Amino acid sequence: MAKLRFFLLPILVISLASSSSWAQRGGPPQRIANPQTIHLEGGSRVEFHEFASAELGGQGEYSIFFPPAYDKETNRRFPVIYFLHGMNNDHTSWAVARYGNLPLLIENLLLEGNIPQFLMVHPNGKNSFYTDSLDGTAKTEQFIYKDLIQEVEKKFRVDTGRLNRAIAGTSMGGYGALKIAMKQPELFSSVVAGSPIVLLGEDPSELILNSPSRRVEFFVRLFEPVFGMPFDRDHWLKNSVELLARTSDLKDLKIYFSYGTADRYLDAFPMEKGLQTIDQTLTEREISHVFRVFEGEPHGWVLIRNHLKEELEFLTETF
Repeated sequence: MAKLRFFLLPILVISLASSSSWAQRGGPPQRIANPQTIHLEGGSRVEFHEFASAELGGQGEYSIFFPPAYDKETNRRFPVIYFLHGMNNDHTSWAVARYGNLPLLIENLLLEGNIPQFLMVHPNGKNSFYTDSLDGTAKTEQFIYKDLIQEVEKKFRVDTGRLNRAIAGTSMGGYGALKIAMKQPELFSSVVAGSPIVLLGEDPSELILNSPSRRVEFFVRLFEPVFGMPFDRDHWLKNSVELLARTSDLKDLKIYFSYGTADRYLDAFPMEKGLQTIDQTLTEREISHVFRVFEGEPHGWVLIRNHLKEELEFLTETF
């Protein structure tokens, strides 16, 4: 398995709406409190929308990135990348300075002309792990692949069909992207997962509860409404990336996943072992995939930002 080392991309800053109410103690904001349309100098923009979702039983929220060509070529349709955020973030987080203002980085890469232009949709997945809750009150997974895709394809000028759709995510969203793509390979051409939280076994809660990590209480609170605590076995196995990697028909799905060896969650549960297991399983099944290990690199948005060009090139190969 190749281990690669890359330099950090520069962090670029654009002016956004104030979001001080979402700031972490002692840190910059994680979200935009009152999101307004963001216009970028190269002609791109980010809009923020909500709509009635049958699967959520309420309002679904998302942000959507329009590339420079969207307003210039009004008869043209575009492919779509769906991107799933991580824990304690929402659909606005990818656009804040704290995480490197990804819309601006994406616009710069598109303007270079080597990556086909696309729309990018960021849904608000809250802390759901993009999984239908155990009690059935919030069907967040189904919201993504049913309601959200339908909303986007009805409302905007987008190409339909799996070759024009890709899905990606970071951290919790990396898990969600892998899981949804492996469950619904007929909907997506490719998936990219950065720092995906992949757990192994029939009841990963045993490992979480016995972990020496100071984050145990946090993860118990996070996982309990989604999977139960201990995990409900049947519900978990329906959502296990380990099991899906062994059993799903993945021959036509392009798969890329990565993590950094300085990931802050490696002491909480064996994420490395989880990803190595997925890599080994796919290799044994002779399913083509890319697995990257980045020495000394951290978790989450930073890892995505550092390798954004490579990830977008992978996601857009069928566009």
